[in-house]
Amino acid sequence: MQIVHRISERIEKFSVYKYNLKRSRGIRNDYQMTDGDLTYKRGSVRYLKAVQNLHLELFRAPLFNWLVWIYRFRASQLMSVVVDKDDNLIAYDLFMFQPTEKDEKVIHELYVGVAHKYQDKGIGVKLRKYSAQCYDNGYLDGISTLAAYDNIKALRTAQKAGFAITKESAKPRAHYLFKYLTRRY
Repeated sequence: MQIVHRISERIEKFSVYKYNLKRSRGIRNDYQMTDGDLTYKRGSVRYLKAVQNLHLELFRAPLFNWLVWIYRFRASQLMSVVVDKDDNLIAYDLFMFQPTEKDEKVIHELYVGVAHKYQDKGIGVKLRKYSAQCYDNGYLDGISTLAAYDNIKALRTAQKAGFAITKESAKPRAHYLFKYLTRRY
């Protein structure tokens, strides 16, 4: 029975992988922003290892392998990064398309991570606003994200960036937040 479960799980992850590769093609504006010594820009595969290391440091869990594969091929469409003047990764914002939200034309923000040294300086809020500008080109209705009930910092950062609590999520138990984007057609 476990073998059947593993196979069905792999098939499901592969279908999510294929869905993200298809949906994310050309979805993002190529926009770059500078704020002092920090540069907010589109992600690329060359930042992927640094994102994985920072994610492990912040969340004490690695990124799922199937997500790493998505970002290997679509980092420029589904990842925003903040780098310092020496091109060292400071923060990241990771996105994906949830198959459950496909009829709503919504992209889902999975993780926002800011290096410990740079936390509490407003970088997370600026990064979320920057990412929203990149996706605000008329193809999507909005951006969704989750904030766990006990993660007040994530909730406040999202709200300062323009997200609003729209409902509660049952699994995982969290606030479901949404930010509307400009619909042009």
